[in-house]
Amino acid sequence: MADTWILHPDYRTPPVPTGSGIAPGPWRHPEGGHIMNGTYQRPMPERRIEVVTVWYGYPLSHWRGPRMPRFSSPLVSAWNPVLAQGLTVDPAAPVPYRDELWCDRWIAEALLYGRKPYGAFTLPVEEALRWFAASGGSGLVYRAELTGELVRVVAGTAARYALLFDLDSLIADYLEALPPELAEPEAAALDEHRRDSPAVRYVLTDDAETRFARAPLSVRGLTLGYPPHETAERIAASAAPGTRPVSSGP
Repeated sequence: MADTWILHPDYRTPPVPTGSGIAPGPWRHPEGGHIMNGTYQRPMPERRIEVVTVWYGYPLSHWRGPRMPRFSSPLVSAWNPVLAQGLTVDPAAPVPYRDELWCDRWIAEALLYGRKPYGAFTLPVEEALRWFAASGGSGLVYRAELTGELVRVVAGTAARYALLFDLDSLIADYLEALPPELAEPEAAALDEHRRDSPAVRYVLTDDAETRFARAPLSVRGLTLGYPPHETAERIAASAAPGTRPVSSGP
């Protein structure tokens, strides 16, 4: 590996295991050889970047995308898609996810603490009731559905997109990162969301989840708190001949 990996500290990074007997993974930083743990980026030619999320030396995601230098947000992180979907590069490697509901619990907590603006999760009834109580005063709006002994919740913040995100910077980044025929529809969709909120658009309407599934990729990625570099790469890939569109999960 090149010696240009730069660590981007993020409090979402899962803690390293203690007393578990898990050996550290193979990813080491070229400078010093210490175990990599966190989000790392390195520049590539032609205004692109390479990004990897590493837990205790094990890569959980690894992707490349265009540089989008203007936009940043505390609601957006390379860890959000990883921890919300339980991603891993090597299915046989150790992972931080401890059980089937680990990712659901992570999404629920991330919403409460402002680490992502929208998401869906499923919890046992007692845990869901505690989440409902904790969400009071958080600015979140939610819909819940009981399915057996589990409760499925879809939640989003009531704050408007224009207050949550620097949309002008994000739109400028998309217009520079993608060809006009791909960038301009995405830019228009982002601009059209300024006065609404994730709650108004994708929680409170009767067809909220259907609307979200049909929203442009730039909007879905932003609403989930996913990095726009990765979303832009997905947009480009979905437009390539013979490539199936890529969806964004919770």
